[in-house]
Amino acid sequence: MNAGKFNPLIDSINTLCNLFVLNVIFLITCIPVFTIGTALSSLYYVMIKEIKGEYGYLVRTYIREFKRNFKNSTIAFLIFFFIGAILLFNALFWPFRGTALSSVATGILAALSIIWLVISHYTFPLIGRFVNTTINAIKNSLGLAISNFKCTLALLLIDVCAVCFCLFFPLKTVIMVLFTFGFVLVAYFQSIIFNKVFTPYEKQE
Repeated sequence: MNAGKFNPLIDSINTLCNLFVLNVIFLITCIPVFTIGTALSSLYYVMIKEIKGEYGYLVRTYIREFKRNFKNSTIAFLIFFFIGAILLFNALFWPFRGTALSSVATGILAALSIIWLVISHYTFPLIGRFVNTTINAIKNSLGLAISNFKCTLALLLIDVCAVCFCLFFPLKTVIMVLFTFGFVLVAYFQSIIFNKVFTPYEKQE
């Protein structure tokens, strides 16, 4: 029998094992909380390389990028964390006031929360892919989100699908998926979109 026939199967098993390990490493590196931004930047970097066909050692590349992105990604995460905390505090306060002012404030908060979510979506992949300052990465994220509106909607749709999965599937199933391939799969599908957005700028670079 030709051993070459088994190569695709072996490659698939090897890829699944690598993705599983990467998902576990990602979760472990998120445990300190303030490292979540760095973990996201590194994960998106690895997934975009996979999509481009630039195959390599996933975990080794992830750890290398984790060290490289640590400063900028941590600063970005802390910025988004504190802004998010302010938005959450106000979201728990204004909607229950029952006044006209609270209705206006709630609408503004909803809009700001969406903007916060969209900018944070683009910032960490940008930090992972391009060399730039944290502030410039955040500024560029807003511009990319607006100029690639359809892609931005697609990113949010993936978020909605992930949330719906967590809400409507049995808890055991959700936990099993999240701890095996869940985060890597979400990053993979979103990286397909980021690759499309970033490619013109990579050519310029």
